[in-house]
Amino acid sequence: MKKKLLILILALGTFYSCAPTRVVVEKNKYEDFKLSNYSSFDFAQIDLPSDSLVPYQEIVDQLKASITTAMEARGLRHNVSDPAIKINIGVVVEDKVQTRETNVTSDPFTYAGQRSYYWEVREIPVNTYREGSLTIHFVNNAGNVLVWAGTISEVVPKKPVQTPTAIQDAVDQIFEYLDINNK
Repeated sequence: MKKKLLILILALGTFYSCAPTRVVVEKNKYEDFKLSNYSSFDFAQIDLPSDSLVPYQEIVDQLKASITTAMEARGLRHNVSDPAIKINIGVVVEDKVQTRETNVTSDPFTYAGQRSYYWEVREIPVNTYREGSLTIHFVNNAGNVLVWAGTISEVVPKKPVQTPTAIQDAVDQIFEYLDINNK
């Protein structure tokens, strides 16, 4: 029994470790991009009034710190005055509703008396959640040309204390995608 359980756990672990990435990149568009071709980076300047960023400043700061760590780990240095590549960050958070379809076995119809009714399949809400999308654009500073763009979407944790871990996970997945697909 223990041997079968161990084999099942190993099989599931292998299956999940081979799961596809959640990073979305336009197919066949950025195959020439290699992060190793650049020596320095900086973040694109934000052209919004500073007071509109106040609610998101902590998240933006966490994203910049995680991206800086990932870029420096790949040999690029942070250079504010003349970077080879600029990084533009986009964040969108949406409230979503999880639904399920009704069916006769789980949502049976009830009746009494005359049968003057009908039953139909419909979507019913079962949960609400927030989904966040992080988009990263790498822009060649010399020609001001987009050289790579990728997006990752995940469920935003309900507890604010879990937000830094979720941000780090999203950034890690983007750079893992880059490491695998853009050598």
